[in-house]
This record gives sequence, structure tokens and C-alpha cells, in this order.
Amino acid sequence: VMAAHGQFPFGEKSIAWCDMNQQVVPLLLDLKNVLSGQSDLFLNMANAGGTSFWGILLFFVSSPFSLLVAFIDTKDIYLFANILVFIKIVVCAGTASLFFRNKFTSLHVLQNIALSVMYAFCGYTMMYFQNVVWLDMMYMFPILLLGMDRIIQKEKVLLYIIALTAMITIHFYLCYMVAIFLILAIGLYTWFCVEKERRKKVVCLFGISTLIVLCITGIVWVPSLLQYLQSGRGTGIIESLSSGSFISEVYT
Repeated sequence: VMAAHGQFPFGEKSIAWCDMNQQVVPLLLDLKNVLSGQSDLFLNMANAGGTSFWGILLFFVSSPFSLLVAFIDTKDIYLFANILVFIKIVVCAGTASLFFRNKFTSLHVLQNIALSVMYAFCGYTMMYFQNVVWLDMMYMFPILLLGMDRIIQKEKVLLYIIALTAMITIHFYLCYMVAIFLILAIGLYTWFCVEKERRKKVVCLFGISTLIVLCITGIVWVPSLLQYLQSGRGTGIIESLSSGSFISEVYT
């Protein structure tokens, strides 16, 4: 598809638009400056008259794939967005395949490939790829599911701790969705699918594992949360609801 439409690296077009154009590409440029020593990680004078880049880094560009900007010319980062999306979609398919191979061992290899590609190219990916860091949550999600399954089936917590730690480090603010999912999924799965005598132990394992993750990732979410609360986005839910209409505009 990229070749047919002349997208880089098959042409000179970039898929960068909307948030990718306005936020991701400029922040990748900032990250490149930090990595090359031209800017400071904790006091970046290029933004807002001077701000800490630590919270911003963990908000939008802390993906391990973002580090590839160190090897990209500044003038090509706008085009590099294509490669970044391509790589992450491939990894999404890879981790989904890993999940299906582990959980559904009777699947034929072609069925595994079909389901994995369907996951990688789902509507979420197609609509929100411009927030390219959200795709990191996509490829980590199957690993998180495997970690959950290992706790429930084998009472082993390591994979769950690694997966959730990685997700919070890569993109902490989307993890509130992950947290809601975990509460619902673990609660329902434990209630309906775990033997009654094991339920308390399984829930305790999840609780202790999650507390360990929060302690490990404190250096990520505490300063980022403080920076967020001091920004213009930190409006309380009551103030936010009272300042807007109950029914949003048609366009929204």
C-alpha cells in the first residue's frame, strides 16, 4: 500500500498528519537533540521558554523505537515517521502471533498469521497511527495477556511484572485504560474461570505484582503526573464538565 501511494521509502510522501505532524515529529526532533547532546533532558530551552523534557519524554516518545532518531538526519525525521509506523505494525503482528501460538496451540500456521495480521491492521491502528506511541501499547498488549494467563494458570508473576512495567514506562498516561481493563478482566476471569479455593491467592498475586510494578515505575509516573497536574491539562473533572455542554458539538 505504501509503495502504491508513493510513501517513503518508496517515494517522498509522509503519512505524518494531525498529532503526528504537530506533536510526534517535533518531539522526536527534541529527542534527537537530547541524544546528540544539543539539549538537556531535564531543562529543555527549546520549548515553552524552558521546561523539563523528562515528563514529555515519558508522555510521548519513550518508546525504544524512538531512539532510532539518533541515526536519522534531522531533515528526514518527517519521513522517518513512515518507518516508525511500519515497524510497530509489524511488531504488533509478531506479538499477536506469539499470543495465539501459546494460547491456541491447535491453530494452523496460516490461521495464526491471518489472525495476527488482522490484529495489527485493526481499526484502532488505522485510525490512530498518527499517535504512533499508542501502537506501543498495541504490541505490548498480547504480552500482558500472556502474563495475566501465567499468573492465573501457573501462579508465576514475572512476565506480568515485566509487561506492565514496560507499558507504564513506554506510555504511562494510556495505562489508565490498561488499569481499567485489568480490574475488569482479572475480576471477571477469576470469578468465572478460577476454582473457588484458588481465587484469593490469584487475586493476591495480581495485587502484589501490581504494587511491585508501581514501585519499579515510580520514577516514570510520579514526576510525569506532577508535571501533568501543573499543566493546562490538569483541570478537575467537575470543572471540566461544568464548563462544557452535556451534549457535544456534532463535529466532535
